[in-house]
Amino acid sequence: MSTPILSPQEAQDHAVFTALMRALSRPGEVQQLEAGGVHGLEAVGRVLLDLETSFYTTDPALRQTFERLGARAETPDRAAYQFFAEMDEGALEAISRAAAGTLLYPDHAATVVVAAELGKGPKLRLRGPGIKEASEIRVDLPRRFWSLREERVSFPLGWDVILISGEGKCFGLPRSTEVTEVEVN
Repeated sequence: MSTPILSPQEAQDHAVFTALMRALSRPGEVQQLEAGGVHGLEAVGRVLLDLETSFYTTDPALRQTFERLGARAETPDRAAYQFFAEMDEGALEAISRAAAGTLLYPDHAATVVVAAELGKGPKLRLRGPGIKEASEIRVDLPRRFWSLREERVSFPLGWDVILISGEGKCFGLPRSTEVTEVEVN
């Protein structure tokens, strides 16, 4: 049996996809991506979006990149994936409308991909599947983001979150993960 030789782009996409799967299956563990910041959002979009997926973003450059992949731009309440290079009021409003799925179709929930600074901000305690007892992390996102997540996530409903740092690190928060603020900065 022979192993196909990957092009440099295919190898990077494979590494990004593997990091995302590890991040979502092991909440509390930061994974390394090949690219950070907006470039990290582009890299994540490249592996998650295709002709059959929809997305929402407030960033014109990301929108153009994702449309070239063949993905459909949608409204926040209909998009399968939401991408935010900045967590401003517009982003928070869109996230508040992100699909949380239904009891019959919990898989119709959105995945929210956000550029955020890891290692700064309030200390958060994580509990749930994939975490041995508890894990702690700092993420610099507005309090309103965490309150929206608290309101909208009730497993099996709610959205999964992927956080991408400017240093090329990613962190996953599946809807099954309980997040509690333990220390305010």
